[in-house]
Amino acid sequence: MLMLGLCIALLAACATARPEPPRAIWQCDPDLDAAVARGEWEDALEGHQQLVRLNPYNCLAIYHLGYIWGHLGDRSREVAAYEQAIACGYDGDDRLYFNLGMAYGDLEDLERATEALTTAIDLNPDNGDNYFGLALIADAAGRPDDAEQALLRASAVDPAHLEAHLELVRRYLDQGRWEEARSRLAVIQAMDPNNVEALSLQHLLESRQSTQYNR
Repeated sequence: MLMLGLCIALLAACATARPEPPRAIWQCDPDLDAAVARGEWEDALEGHQQLVRLNPYNCLAIYHLGYIWGHLGDRSREVAAYEQAIACGYDGDDRLYFNLGMAYGDLEDLERATEALTTAIDLNPDNGDNYFGLALIADAAGRPDDAEQALLRASAVDPAHLEAHLELVRRYLDQGRWEEARSRLAVIQAMDPNNVEALSLQHLLESRQSTQYNR
């Protein structure tokens, strides 16, 4: 369930003593953002690298560069770009910390992943994805109780967070908590009556209950 020379040069650029320019220049080219939206990753990568070469202080472009590296599957460069964006001042966006946490998770750096996702929650405690990501990392770290609490929080702050509900059902089924699984499936059915995964889990619930009662 769970997945640098330019970036090194950027780190050196942002670490210099030159004063930070106004945040108004933290912007990307709309055409490059459109390339990202279309999934044209190589074109988006080249364009964002050019933006950063022209202005090493464009922290938003550096963040977007990390996002692109992530979609290209290069987790090390993804993390380096996110860390660079934070170092040069782009440190108030919970989505950056969410993406950073998930990238750390793919690199099996679970301690830093937890720290990044905790920061994401601090920045935006109403975003269910941040708790869901924290749950995935807690599971990977062998802390199932913490994972369940994070999933419950995700579904509480965002009742429409389908993946959090589904993951709770899977957890309840594995633990034989039939009524909790049934109650959570009812929530999913009310949101998405034809959800294929939920229907499969419903059949699994019935099968496991039947097997237990027929022993």
